[in-house]
Amino acid sequence: MASATGATTLSDIHPDIIESHILKRLDGPALASAASTSSQLRNLSWHEPLWAHACHSTWPSTFSPRVRHVISTFPNGPRSFFADSFPSSRSSLTAPTDSDRTPELISSVDLFHDNRLLFSKVVETETETGWFRCSPFRIDLVDPKDVVRTEVKYPVDEDTCRDLGEELRLSWIVIDPAARRAVNVSSGRAVSVRKHWLSGEVEVRFATVVDGGERGTAREVVLCSVVVTWGGEMHVREVSLQMEDMDGMQMNGRDSLVILRRALEGERIKRKEDGGWGYREFVRRKKERMEGKVRAEGRLDMLCVGLAVFTTFSALLLFWR
Repeated sequence: MASATGATTLSDIHPDIIESHILKRLDGPALASAASTSSQLRNLSWHEPLWAHACHSTWPSTFSPRVRHVISTFPNGPRSFFADSFPSSRSSLTAPTDSDRTPELISSVDLFHDNRLLFSKVVETETETGWFRCSPFRIDLVDPKDVVRTEVKYPVDEDTCRDLGEELRLSWIVIDPAARRAVNVSSGRAVSVRKHWLSGEVEVRFATVVDGGERGTAREVVLCSVVVTWGGEMHVREVSLQMEDMDGMQMNGRDSLVILRRALEGERIKRKEDGGWGYREFVRRKKERMEGKVRAEGRLDMLCVGLAVFTTFSALLLFWR
């Protein structure tokens, strides 16, 4: 029914039409904004199928049966999963976390080039074995014997490398099925693109910085780094997740699991447009830390030399007496 002025209002439209022809076309952020405009849209926007569609359209890997089942166990289903996974993360926790509560991690990964899906995969990682906990933390998605063929153009200089970084988008969602939480550890956009001068391989890095909780140490902040390596024909040869501290040391599985739990449980913030501000700050602080260690080692070397000279001189004096 039209309003008294003759204009058609939102209430005049059948709810099924609003949901299937309007709300279903919105992405997650737009859907959340629509829910805040009126009680009618709020009631319609909270429907689980809409958020399931938003998750699957944003991250195709979430359509896998395993991930869909895990998402259904979240407190508010797909809506909770989207709220966890869409923004980047920063942990503000101060209490230690218990890594034993995370027996398994699921990685849901999607790589896009100009909105075209290049790579999508789900990997399950068991975290209770001694091998995982004591070995350097690394999750690989591409078997060394395999490559993922793409039609991406090979970057020939710095300008085309920069263009490639701007055209690529990557999402790496780490899911904790036991805690029913998820976090996107990718920066979205690439933070660096490097072409090896000899092999011609192109390394594209996506990274976020997580609060490590150990103030004044190399693990005050930790880098979650996703590396995508392309061969000379721009076929994807490697997609891997690693973690390193400010000393450049790769962390083992046990310590990385604690950091990931902090990220999973921590505060969510809106991702910066360039995706790399945390990475640049990490690199700056890492460089300052290394320079400080070099200066400290230099002073220690000078002290040792001074003591050696003094000891030798004293020995000579005693000998000539």
